[in-house]
Amino acid sequence: MRIVVLGGAGIIGRVIARDLCEGESVRRVVVADLDLEGARRVVAELGSPKAEAVYCDVTDRPALVQLLSGAAAVVNSVQYDLNVEVMQACLEAQVPYLDLGGLFHVTRKQLLLDSAFREAGLLAVLGLGSCPGIANVHAGYVGGELDTVEHIRIYNGATPDEGDSLAWAYSLQTILDEITMNPVIFRDGRFLEMEPMSEMELFPFREPIGLARVHHSIHSEMATIPLSLADKGIRECFFKITFWGYSERAVEKLRLLAELGMAGTTPVEVKGGRVRPRDVLMAVLARSRATQRKGSLGFKDIATLARGTREGIEVEMRVDTTCWPHRRWGIGGGTVLVAAPPSVVAQWIGAGRIRQVGVLPPERVVEPLPFFRELERRGAQTTVTLTRPLGSTGS
Repeated sequence: MRIVVLGGAGIIGRVIARDLCEGESVRRVVVADLDLEGARRVVAELGSPKAEAVYCDVTDRPALVQLLSGAAAVVNSVQYDLNVEVMQACLEAQVPYLDLGGLFHVTRKQLLLDSAFREAGLLAVLGLGSCPGIANVHAGYVGGELDTVEHIRIYNGATPDEGDSLAWAYSLQTILDEITMNPVIFRDGRFLEMEPMSEMELFPFREPIGLARVHHSIHSEMATIPLSLADKGIRECFFKITFWGYSERAVEKLRLLAELGMAGTTPVEVKGGRVRPRDVLMAVLARSRATQRKGSLGFKDIATLARGTREGIEVEMRVDTTCWPHRRWGIGGGTVLVAAPPSVVAQWIGAGRIRQVGVLPPERVVEPLPFFRELERRGAQTTVTLTRPLGSTGS
């Protein structure tokens, strides 16, 4: 099978391509990127005869459709605000689609393409990284195990850099949006907007993270899980994270820059020219010594907590997927957990293992236990803890 990775020269895209190259059923991996030289460097690093580098501007619809045609699947890891454009190209090229998320609002727009994908007999899986992605599969697993679900609470934790580096583990543009945009949560059966980084609490992650502060952040899980588990009676769903993998001090630096307007996307006039403040900030950070990392354990824990009933008994369920750094690939556990899921499911789609069509979230399309076993092959571990009242007789 031939699989195209859009944004294949990026931080996550290159690891998706690496994982695909190790897939036995994958014949060709197209590392497609606007940065052709970057794509060529990735292919050289992969050292696999399966990989090829291709220039790709996803806003050039005819060229994109031509590139995608005949592929078994397309993994989209470009900036999330281009997701709808890429999906429309997939419809024209008649190719299945996967992405890493749409920060709630874009995901909602993507869901509107469901009927078009169904009519075309195609599948699009939205938000298949770690969070969203693995957390959604956790929710799907919980929904299959419990008769009713009162709440789903997702916590994303990582060991931060030992210093206060401003280096980013994934798209800096996405991180800046997460810092500045209002998170959406589901509470008392309705969607609510919150303030960025609000409702901080301490959460007990698996060691070596341990007890860490977490806060709300806008995320795609909220756009789909409350709908997917509506028949289970869900009343609350939220996502919280440990400062996007930064130290608290590093996040305060970024928040200050945002408050000063440097994360803004509206052009301002400077000496007769017009520039976006965010573009200036990203260019400066890209060459700043402040982005040099001093070292990190690179351990990741995605924890999903649920409360509901099982055979009439009130229970609580916790699902954790954890991962240490991948030594052979030379990357942290967090990157493994973002890149492995789309690779796994793209290969399943290409092999005809998934027959569903339409625009669907991971909790509705990914079979949990085989998925967790595939992650385990890449160094991750998934554990489930079920807590029920003492003396209960439920199975």
